[in-house]
This record gives sequence, structure tokens and C-alpha cells, in this order.
Amino acid sequence: MDNYYDRAATLGKLDIVGHVLCSPQGELFCVRGEDLYRGPMPTKKDGDWFSTARRVGKSNWSHFEILFFHPNGELYATTKSKEFYKGPQPDNEYVPWEYGQATKIGSFGWDNFETLFFDPDGVLYAVTKTDKLVKGKPPTGPDYDWTQNNSLVGETGWLKLCHFISFAPDGKLWSVDKENGNIYRGSIPEDGRYFDSAEHLGHDYHLFRFLSFTPDKTIRNIISFEFLPEEGKRTSESAEVIEERIYDNRGSSVPLDHTFTFDKAVKISSSFSQDHGFTVEAGLEVKFTAGIPFFAETEATVKISASTTHTWSFTETNETEVKFSSSSNVEVPPGKAIRVVASVVKADLNVPYRARVKTIFGSETEVGGTWDGADVYNLKVTQDDYKF
Repeated sequence: MDNYYDRAATLGKLDIVGHVLCSPQGELFCVRGEDLYRGPMPTKKDGDWFSTARRVGKSNWSHFEILFFHPNGELYATTKSKEFYKGPQPDNEYVPWEYGQATKIGSFGWDNFETLFFDPDGVLYAVTKTDKLVKGKPPTGPDYDWTQNNSLVGETGWLKLCHFISFAPDGKLWSVDKENGNIYRGSIPEDGRYFDSAEHLGHDYHLFRFLSFTPDKTIRNIISFEFLPEEGKRTSESAEVIEERIYDNRGSSVPLDHTFTFDKAVKISSSFSQDHGFTVEAGLEVKFTAGIPFFAETEATVKISASTTHTWSFTETNETEVKFSSSSNVEVPPGKAIRVVASVVKADLNVPYRARVKTIFGSETEVGGTWDGADVYNLKVTQDDYKF
């Protein structure tokens, strides 16, 4: 039989916490004392998660009895005073969630439940303190009597499964027996006899204080990467002066010869937008090597340099450079001033990418997004009369 403890990775330590819960987006929320914190999933065995988490709620969070998420990401909570609330995920410690963001959807009777949880379709389930499993649509207002509008799912035997009870994304119900730590997975048949069909998959799971399903969406490293230049676009174009000099011969009656020479490196900043819902392991800078996107002016298309590569950061702003040089003669007539200007065209580029990544739990998957950067090209050197 599977031994989860032997194969599980230690991701960190959470000291002196009350509630611990994972959002559907893969963030961790913890109540410590009276405060609420949120942050990325911990990834380091000896790391202090609270050093990377943000406090998003000050005071009174120990007042909540049950905290859990709807599949759409909304936070639901019952209080020790028997009330029920729902609202957006807290994000500002100076905005009180209960009074400034949440909506009260229950005024009484919510202390009658040992635990509450949603199935993947957003149906609310509850284990009552009388040992029954019930379900129904979530309440919509404070006067809605959910206890009279839910339906019975299972008659008895549910309280002992409340060490952990939750639906997986595939709709299977998982549970852990408080007494022996046995873990089960199964469907709920119409007659409510869960144990008749549930699989026994392990034991001693009651040794874990907190269990949860969470998306495996934290990137540890990039296995392979490729730009998709055929889908790339030039979004804007502008001229940019990179060198300018003025040659003054107003005080002379003879021509003046000069050489306009320069070497210039134009720096370009770029970054990778991550539209795939994945995050990067906290404190880790993910790097990889790939070619450099550029705009092929004659073909008016985006291409990737095959001869030049760059070590890219997936998480930080990148800086590359394009070097230009030129040398030309300048003849300044007597009594005149000449201005010489070197300019290039700067094109802002958006280039989609595709990458195969490994997550903190060892899974491999493909993600995509957009490289937002630029290219500079088409050096021109011009001369004109200059008037002071």
C-alpha cells in the first residue's frame, strides 16, 4: 500500500498557525494569531514561509471557525458567532475583509456543521454534527435557511472522516479517518453508501495536521524553450537618436574637415509575460539559453538569431544590446555649422514562446506566454546646417 510520507517532499515549516488552506490558483493562506497571510507555495525544506508571504488581514482572523474556497476562488468563512460570509480573496491588510469586502450570506445555524466544502461544480457540502453528509446550493443572503434547503447525501459515519474530506478536481471524494488515519477515495452513490465503493489507499494520514489538493503550478526549472517567431508582431516603430555632434566653423574663412566616428551599444530591455497561471519558486531566478528575436526589415517579419544566443531570465527584466559603428567625413564650409546625427529605428516586438517546465512536485508540462521586447536596426547618418 502506498506510503505517502516516504515519497512526499518536505516543502517547509509552518509554525504556530491556526487555519491553513490552498486557493484554487495554488496560493497558500495561513492564519497566525489574529492575522491572515498569503503567499506562494513553500518550496524549501528549512525555509521560513512567512518571510516571503504577505500579511493581507490584520486582527480578528481567529474569529473564523471554518475557512474554505469556492472553485472560482472566492473565500467562504463561518464565524464562531454562527454567521457565514463570502468574498474576494483578501489582498490588503488595511481593508477589513469581514466588514469591507465580504458579504454575509448566513446569520444563524452555521455552528451546526463540523466542516464545509465544495465539489468541482460549486455545490456546497457539509458534514453535520449529527453525523450526516448534506449538500445544496450555496446560500445567497443572510436570511436564507440552508439547513432547511439542503438534501441528505449520507446518513451516518461522516464525522470520523473530517480529519480531511474534500473533492479532487476529477470529482472523486477523498477522506481521512480521524481514528486510524486510513485514506479513502471514491464516488458518492445515490444511496450515500460511500464506504461500499471507496478505495482504501493508505494509512496514518491523521499524522498530517493539514491536507489539501493544490494545483502543481510552481516552476522549478525550464527543460526546453522555443520562441515562435511566425506568430511574432511588431507593435510599434520609432526613430531613436544614438549619436549627435555639432561641428562649428562660423569663425573661419576656410573649410574644416572632420571625421564623424562612433561606436555605440544600444541597450534593450525585455521580459517574459506568463499567461499560463504558473508561478516561479520563491527566491529562484530561472534562466535558460535561447536565440535573440529580431525584426527582419526587408521581409517585415520577426525572426530568431541563429548565430547569437543569450542567457535569459524567465523572472527578471533582461538586458541585451545591439552595437552600431560608423565613420564618415564631414566638410564644414566657412562661416557655417554642421550637425551630424546617427539614428536607428526601434521596433517594439511581441513574440510568443513555448516552454517545457518542471514543477516543484516533479511534474513536466508545457507552458506559453509572450516575450515583450524590442529590436533596433537601420542605422542612418545625416548632416544638416545647424543654427545656434
